Amino acid sequence: MLNSINLLRTLSCFAILIFHIREFVNAHSDTVHLSFSASPGFHLFLAISGFILVYITRPDDTPLNFMMKRTVRIVPLYWATTTLALILALTRPWLFHDADTGLSSIISSYLFLPHYDLGSDIQPILFVGWTLGYIMLFYLLFSLSLLIPERFQVPGAIVMTLGVIAGASLLPAGAYRAFYGDPILLEFAMGCIIGLLLRQSEVQDFVRRTPMWPFILLGMAGFALAMKLNWTGWGKIATYAPPSALVVFACAGQDLFRKPLTSQVVSIGGKISYGVFLIHPLLIPVVGVVAFKITGNDWVATSLMFLVILPVTTALAYLSFRYFETPTNSWLRKSLHLSNLPPKSVRNTQPPPGQAAA
Repeated sequence: MLNSINLLRTLSCFAILIFHIREFVNAHSDTVHLSFSASPGFHLFLAISGFILVYITRPDDTPLNFMMKRTVRIVPLYWATTTLALILALTRPWLFHDADTGLSSIISSYLFLPHYDLGSDIQPILFVGWTLGYIMLFYLLFSLSLLIPERFQVPGAIVMTLGVIAGASLLPAGAYRAFYGDPILLEFAMGCIIGLLLRQSEVQDFVRRTPMWPFILLGMAGFALAMKLNWTGWGKIATYAPPSALVVFACAGQDLFRKPLTSQVVSIGGKISYGVFLIHPLLIPVVGVVAFKITGNDWVATSLMFLVILPVTTALAYLSFRYFETPTNSWLRKSLHLSNLPPKSVRNTQPPPGQAAA
């Protein structure tokens, strides 16, 4: 089990949740300004996704089978939460005031296609879905890489990712050019490179004899510097990508070649992280509007948002994983006759019994 990666993925999703509470408060309060940032969550999310795809990809899998397995995992909850967001945007437009509920926007939102919302941001109706637009692109690239010989599959996916960024510059100005030309795609390629590195015996030996915690500390220091600089565009990638790489490499190395975490809580956190990511955007405007209306005190309302949204999101994400995501995924895999083989681990060799590093 990738419990360190699961912990990191859980923390990244909760960081994204906290970031969006901060954005809501700063946009709706005249007296409260939350200056902290939780933006590392987005960058870790993409880097983890790149590593995970390398970890789970089977060279003997077919492109269609691989793409379908990932799609049935991602799509059901996203479509369900997007539908709820659409209903709220149509019936209570002040909750999602930037959501474009036009037909083209609705279609683009469900199909993970980039488009501008009413606030001139490239976001679907469920605004966090922009990240999934990249994730689905990554899945497509990886499925295509399965058409080439095994040793070229991961490098091929990385090259295709770089090709998407370069090719986007040839598109006319608009959402597609801005979205697919965003250098944030490099963080996915970076995660793939980490997965590829951890397949090399020399790197595996290095990880076994080297504690991983200093890399995590360096990564955290790097995030602190990146948040302080607050650069944009390529500067943002230059400051956020290196610490993301350090932290993901350390956590993956700890899981695969050293003493992994065994906490059941961490395992559950990884399972519910996707639900946390998709459910919290529905709660923030509802709880925020109610809290600010009832209390009339911005600091009280802000505190209530954190006290209510964090536990309720966690509870709903757990219920979603147990009673919606898991049965839906199992039913779709069975109905579509998708293989359920275990992933091909990047752990090519195991340390001798009793010699696992701490």
